[in-house]
Amino acid sequence: MDKIRLTRLSAAAFLWGLLGFACFSSAVFSQENVVIVLDDSGSMSDGMSNGKSRMETAKSALVKVLKQFGPDTKLGVLLLNGDYSQEHWAVPLEPLSPQEAIRRIESLSARGGTPLGERMKDGADALLRLREKQKYGTYRLLIVTDGEANDARLLNAFLPDILSRGLIVDAIGVDMRQDHSLANRVHSYRRADDDEALDKALQEVFAERADPSQPGSDDEYALLEGIEDSMAEEVLVELSKPNNAPIQERAWPEFWGEVQPVGSRTILSVFAGFMCCFVPFAILFVVILVLFSKLQQKNKR
Repeated sequence: MDKIRLTRLSAAAFLWGLLGFACFSSAVFSQENVVIVLDDSGSMSDGMSNGKSRMETAKSALVKVLKQFGPDTKLGVLLLNGDYSQEHWAVPLEPLSPQEAIRRIESLSARGGTPLGERMKDGADALLRLREKQKYGTYRLLIVTDGEANDARLLNAFLPDILSRGLIVDAIGVDMRQDHSLANRVHSYRRADDDEALDKALQEVFAERADPSQPGSDDEYALLEGIEDSMAEEVLVELSKPNNAPIQERAWPEFWGEVQPVGSRTILSVFAGFMCCFVPFAILFVVILVLFSKLQQKNKR
């Protein structure tokens, strides 16, 4: 592979990163960084068909999957309620010590409410801080819950920004009568109506890996054919710098979650959220158009 081809492959990877893909070096795909947001609300003490509570079933499933992680994994377990003095972390986000993590998980109990939106922000912020330090790896936020958020307004406000940052967001609904409202809004959703289904759901989530071939297919590289390497590289490197700032509130369409009164402030917030998502794509489109225009002019000469 010559130097020009290599440069175009790198530029293509940056390009797709701007469109929401996590573009990390394939050599470090095995380095996983995971925050599990575990529902420990009062309803998790309800019994399941296996005779155990939802919490006991979730704890058992988590212990099984923890034993399969490699030494490079950084994993944290964040509770919806938990110990306030520990900022609700049952297991801090750091290099995994399976024995200590298992001990902490086995001691958990179910009580309190379901502030899911607030904890999703906390978990996402922790992943972003870690990404700012170490740059590479995969960053996953997994929600394991048996009910809807009692802070749905916050969830709806934070979720668009969480999804825009290149974090992988998965959800598992534990013994729910119907799919969680997150089902069609995150990267993957699985139902777990018994202990076997929960074991399987967790295994499937952590068996997934970012596909390094996605941003590198020949069709995608063809977009950059003929573009001057220095120009493409400088523009795309600058535009593809990841945003690791704390999660901010953004507007979410009203047909998801809470229905809010329609007024000037609501319309403005929806418009602002739309613009936050649309502007980067518009800039990228204009840049590509300019590059191709210059290429066509060069070929005509």
